[in-house]
Amino acid sequence: MKSLIFALALALLVTACSHPLEIVGDGDILSASGNRDCLLEDHEAAAKDCTENIVTGDYLETYYGVPRAGWHFHRWGNYCGNAAGNACSFDVSAEAVDQMWGVTVAPLVAIFRPDVITGFNALLIGHSFFHPFSVSLPAHTDQAGFDDHQQSAFFSGGASGAPLALWENAAKRGQIQSVLDGGDIELFGMTYHPDYPGMEGYRNWVNYALARNPDTRFFIGLPWLPFPAQLSAAEYDATWHGFHPAIAHGIVDNLRDEYPGVDFYCIPYGQSAVELRNLFAADNLPEVDTLIGGASDAIYLDQLGHADNILLDLGALVWLRAIYGVDLETYPDNPAYQTNLRAIGQAIIDGHDRGYNAPWIMGSR
Repeated sequence: MKSLIFALALALLVTACSHPLEIVGDGDILSASGNRDCLLEDHEAAAKDCTENIVTGDYLETYYGVPRAGWHFHRWGNYCGNAAGNACSFDVSAEAVDQMWGVTVAPLVAIFRPDVITGFNALLIGHSFFHPFSVSLPAHTDQAGFDDHQQSAFFSGGASGAPLALWENAAKRGQIQSVLDGGDIELFGMTYHPDYPGMEGYRNWVNYALARNPDTRFFIGLPWLPFPAQLSAAEYDATWHGFHPAIAHGIVDNLRDEYPGVDFYCIPYGQSAVELRNLFAADNLPEVDTLIGGASDAIYLDQLGHADNILLDLGALVWLRAIYGVDLETYPDNPAYQTNLRAIGQAIIDGHDRGYNAPWIMGSR
């Protein structure tokens, strides 16, 4: 009898494959057959119903992502990336299953999100036109009531702060990867530098981040143009409004095509410099005495275009609205300025192409 049982078990292994079920967030994976359910408690206990999910014969099954209270189903990972609802179906012949005997295929991942965003665990990497806004973000999230916001920020100057440059820097890459290895990064922000115009760097970081947390969200923050004195205010404005959609929207489009269902958006905080520059040219920026200077009375600190205080403060408000959807009109104003930076920041995001804003601030979760 023992020999018969062993033979039957061996035959099962020879003709079976494993299709694990994984859960991100709070919810269950239920099956139409009722035989392949993976409950949240089972997943947390690493039960075989979830970690193995043995498949034999014809694989005809539909799975449903069912959220727990206070959560909603967001999407499937690895399969059914373009599914409109919470169902993911498989119709695989017994012959195809047999050909995969003994193989563990990529898991089906159900991703659930909380109904209310109380703060992201963020990872922010970039250069000196990006990093100061990373540094200032926690003070704003505290004031805005996002108590669960936490972050790790990494800086490297100039072109070395581009995603590909940071990936190719072994020391920096190791530091950033160690944060991602925790598996709890929810928001990953990167920037752009023209010395690295391709997609390779973004793709490398996205692949690594999604392998650690399939529900990582990503944004690209495009800064303002350098060497501002080389262009008039009108030229600066026109160049930015051509440059931003071509670069930032193009990167987002490429990533969305490659990673269906994953959230990619961009933050047009570089427009902060454009708006301040236009006000200054119209003699309507009382806080600024000169375009470039180093006494906190300019838009830029130096000829390269590093931000002085007013540009830093406006850009930080743009980040806050872009990431968390804060209504800047009701957000406490900065008493140091006569100029209403809140209204400018609000207008920058509200005037940005809605298709490239974060979906959770545009009414979609």
